[in-house]
Amino acid sequence: MADIWLDLDETSWLDFTLIGIVAQEPDYRMAWLLNSTLQLNFKRIADFKPPSIAVSKLPEQPGYAVFYSPLENHEAQFRLIGNKSHPQPCIKESEGFDFILQISNAPSTFAEEWIKQLRRISAVQWCGILKNVSEKSLSLLIFDDHEDTT
Repeated sequence: MADIWLDLDETSWLDFTLIGIVAQEPDYRMAWLLNSTLQLNFKRIADFKPPSIAVSKLPEQPGYAVFYSPLENHEAQFRLIGNKSHPQPCIKESEGFDFILQISNAPSTFAEEWIKQLRRISAVQWCGILKNVSEKSLSLLIFDDHEDTT
């Protein structure tokens, strides 16, 4: 069966933007850097386990580290997903990125401003909006609950 590809700029139903980040920091340190530099409030929540990992019969399958932060006085929400927390990339389009920053409930121009701020952080080697992400990959990144902490 053929994959369906979506251009994130033309997807009106999508309420989040994905930013790929290359940075050699550990997950917790990257969350701390974003908190201290960008005045966010990332807190660790339950690891993200895509269906392929959740149903795996192998013990000790690690998930992907996830940190959540709402933006004060704004509806926007941020999730920082540690893409290197697992041997496989979180979604196939994120291969080569150490982190995925998901920005929800914000216009696409909002993401461009955050990219400018991310690029000012010395630990960030590169970042940019992930485009041409398959519908299957996007559906994996729809989170229902951000209050479940580890």
